[in-house]
Amino acid sequence: MEEVQGIQCGSYIWGRSIHNIQIEHLWVDVTNSLGQKWKEFFQTLEAYDNLDVNNYSHLWLLHFLFIPLINDNVGQWAASWNHHVLGHHGEPHWSPHDMFIQGIIEHRHRGVFVELAEDQEVEDIASYGIDWNDLDDQCLLAHHNTHNPEDGDSTNPFVSNHPDSDLSHVEVPESHCPFTDTQLQSFLSDIQPLLDSSLYVDMHSRHLLWIQTLALASSRTEPNT
Repeated sequence: MEEVQGIQCGSYIWGRSIHNIQIEHLWVDVTNSLGQKWKEFFQTLEAYDNLDVNNYSHLWLLHFLFIPLINDNVGQWAASWNHHVLGHHGEPHWSPHDMFIQGIIEHRHRGVFVELAEDQEVEDIASYGIDWNDLDDQCLLAHHNTHNPEDGDSTNPFVSNHPDSDLSHVEVPESHCPFTDTQLQSFLSDIQPLLDSSLYVDMHSRHLLWIQTLALASSRTEPNT
């Protein structure tokens, strides 16, 4: 954002997430509806279905099968969340997408610090993003404290955590394909019907997908190690 908007244009805020504790509402939803099921899924594969996390060939197969499915699942979840209706007492019940568009119409694209300069005292920057009402919600605070360890003095730029430039991107380490080119083409041909099957849309079916593809992969000879 700084490369596009410029430095100190209010493109984002950083520091301890207690300064934006409203995001805990979203993280709870993400964890309960998306992240937890995938975590438990991979733990099940490791405990009962021969997934060896120290085996690079297994990691390659895991990435090959499930990274596209996870990306698709995340995209569907985000689209659904962005268009679900939020209730506001005494105000129109809009979705996050509707509120975003309405905000642009009313206020144009503006950075945080522009908004503060126009609507608030500059001295309030330190408390920007704190929802004081949500600070009393023990469930949100428990979720926050569990997933956000202390990161030091947020007023000191030398010790507090500043964001990386790729906040919206998770870098998955590249895994080495264990097959020769010929073996890979044969393997892909064998598993394509499984990948194309409309049955693989829930976690149980994805469980079967792992079992079947691991068996096929293990039957291949002369792996490229």
